[in-house]
Amino acid sequence: MKCPTCKSDIKYLSKTCNICGYVYTEAMLKRIAHVLEIRKELNGAVERLNNVQSVLGRLNARISGLEGLLSDDFAALTHMPPQKKVSPHAAEKPEVPPESYPKPPPKGQDIEQDINLDTDQDIGQDIPPPKPPTPGRPKWSVPEFKRPELDFELKVGQKWLLIIGIVTIVFGVAYFLKYSFDRGWVGPAGRVALSYLWAISFLVGGELFRRKGLEIFGLYVIGGGIAVLYFSTFAAFDIYHLFDQLIAFGIMVLITSFATVSALRYDSKWLAVLGLIGGFLTPVLLSTGKDNQIALMTYMVVLNLALLTVALYKKWDLLNYLGFVLTYILFTAWTVQHYSVSKFWPTILFLNTFYAIYSVVPFAYQFLRARTGQSSKQLRAFYIISSNSFIAFGFSYAMIKDYASVEWVSVISILYAAVFLAMATQLLKQGKESEKAFIVVIGKAALFLIITIPILFSRHWITIFWCAQSVTLFWLALRFNNKALIYGAYALFALANAKFLLYDYHNVFYLYIDTPYVVSRYTRLIVERYLTSVLVVGISYAFYRISRRVMPHTALTDRTPLVFAVIGGVVLFIVLNVETSAFFGSYLPQGKFAAISVLWSAFAAVLLLRGFVHNNKAMRHVAFGLFLITLFKVFFFDMSRFSTPYRIISFIILGLVLVAASYLYHNYKDQIIKKEPS
Repeated sequence: MKCPTCKSDIKYLSKTCNICGYVYTEAMLKRIAHVLEIRKELNGAVERLNNVQSVLGRLNARISGLEGLLSDDFAALTHMPPQKKVSPHAAEKPEVPPESYPKPPPKGQDIEQDINLDTDQDIGQDIPPPKPPTPGRPKWSVPEFKRPELDFELKVGQKWLLIIGIVTIVFGVAYFLKYSFDRGWVGPAGRVALSYLWAISFLVGGELFRRKGLEIFGLYVIGGGIAVLYFSTFAAFDIYHLFDQLIAFGIMVLITSFATVSALRYDSKWLAVLGLIGGFLTPVLLSTGKDNQIALMTYMVVLNLALLTVALYKKWDLLNYLGFVLTYILFTAWTVQHYSVSKFWPTILFLNTFYAIYSVVPFAYQFLRARTGQSSKQLRAFYIISSNSFIAFGFSYAMIKDYASVEWVSVISILYAAVFLAMATQLLKQGKESEKAFIVVIGKAALFLIITIPILFSRHWITIFWCAQSVTLFWLALRFNNKALIYGAYALFALANAKFLLYDYHNVFYLYIDTPYVVSRYTRLIVERYLTSVLVVGISYAFYRISRRVMPHTALTDRTPLVFAVIGGVVLFIVLNVETSAFFGSYLPQGKFAAISVLWSAFAAVLLLRGFVHNNKAMRHVAFGLFLITLFKVFFFDMSRFSTPYRIISFIILGLVLVAASYLYHNYKDQIIKKEPS
């Protein structure tokens, strides 16, 4: 609120402005007085609110202290029979009627003056049970006041300063050891003993801080002590050569075990993470450059099983991710440096042991425990399972290809598909809540089966299996109404058709679509060719029938069956043209193009007939177009290229087909005039 002339703030009630002397009217004075009164009440309310917040904070601290005392009492009385303790003063305290409840302080008075916070003498005394609320008395909830800047300050002060301080101390210990070494103050054994003494001091100090109520502070100090233990052992082995490799390895295993037990005892995930990282760094830090595959990978298996058991028991999925990443980093490093074909069998066995661990453990962690309403979180398990499958399969493919042949890789792909099918069976038993995960697992199993086909089989058999798999996958996708599986079935459907038309005809059956002719006998692989042709055309019909049957209840559109019908008709037309041209090109070359004209006419007639029977205008229009193309071919191409007998046959058959088409239009005239069904 400002003066209308000099724009200075009006802070108190006065008839004139204290800056410019402007005289306020009576109406202005009334409004100014009203505003100043409201502002005074608002400031008083804000002050009382701040006092309430301060009081609530101190009460919360008092409650936390009481809870700690009660926890100790409960722990001491765990094995004692419960006793009802009656206060000797209970009978002397009459019940206070609601009328005598303390009244709120008068307006403007500090609320903190009426609240006695010095009640330490009440701790340990008998507290009567709370009385039931008086009917009609409302329950007021106190709003929670959050201060983001205070939370950030506490987080930095309590956590990050502590972490940085511990890391700084570790570096200080390291530089002290180096400095003492350079100056010759302490011998190697003394330096290592001092570093171990620092670690023990950290562990003892962390435990003392934890027992005094500084839980987080103490745990971080204990973690620093474990880090110093790792560093001290490495220094004793690699720098001062006080321990041989076996003793140093055993000490680091004990340190890792100690970190794991401490994590379970203190219920601290980050101590387990520290133990996991230290455990995987142990063989790296103690490496002498020599290969000891059996010992290294046996240690990796035991370490993974131990720490992932902790992850499963404590529900710490971070251990799953870290263990997975560190396992394959260490395995890859060993493979690059030491693998050769002579080490194939132990390597492939250990590799697939890692695959089994990181497929079964994450799956058990997410799905074999009774967890409901967490389908989105459950799907995170497949981040590890899927990556694990493809990484292990990639290593297996390269190793088996060098050791034996590509066909033997199918053993691994079938094994992985069987693992996913076993998971799908387990998920199917859990019902609706695991439906999304079931779809993902079935998709993974189908993918490995799709990969298996070209590895195990060759030529047209791949197309045949892909046709069968695409129909199965499409039915399964519609059964669970899952778009991802539907698109996968579409992709496999397109892949099977493309392989047959663009690869099998040319490279397997030696037939050519662009200029159809045969480079060998027409009967070469004729049974396999006909079987493959029937299946490729048949999957379009199967997709058409399945989509029509379940279309109203799925994610498919109304035009989906029509699309598959068109694709099937086009593929059938191409197959008939290739077979007709190849047959006549082998046995009657002069009549090949006339036979093609007859085929087109017959195909158009069949389309026209189906268009009349099903009252389908689109089919009739396509038949008209094919008739026009055939007429153009006969009159402008066949007349100049063919001899008289084939020309006569071509014209007569085309004429008869056209007459028959005209008869169909006369016969179905009434049906065409009627309104076509939607």
